[in-house]
Amino acid sequence: MSSDRRRTAADRRQAERVPAVFAVKKLVGPHMQLCQAEDITPSGMTMKRPRGTFIIPRTEVDLSFALPGSQEEILARGVVVNDVVVGSFRRTGVRFIAVQPEHAQLIAGYCRRRR
Repeated sequence: MSSDRRRTAADRRQAERVPAVFAVKKLVGPHMQLCQAEDITPSGMTMKRPRGTFIIPRTEVDLSFALPGSQEEILARGVVVNDVVVGSFRRTGVRFIAVQPEHAQLIAGYCRRRR
């Protein structure tokens, strides 16, 4: 593959991610795991999670979280785009594929305020 065809993760992103730290519940099938958001954009997020299990890219996950300063629980369905070991935890990138319109507006508003 030529170097002009390679793209970094930042190049692939459709929107600039904003730093964010909040709890995220991740559900894959019947298995729930508590994670910590690292950053978010209207199209996805990056989470830190325990090192144990690898999640295959393209796996669909259900997420629930409340943005900092909000009490409203946001529900989102996403697809894993990457999952790598970083130190003593895993960093998992998720692209949102289904978010209720009112929740998408909350995420977009949060991202605008944080830029």
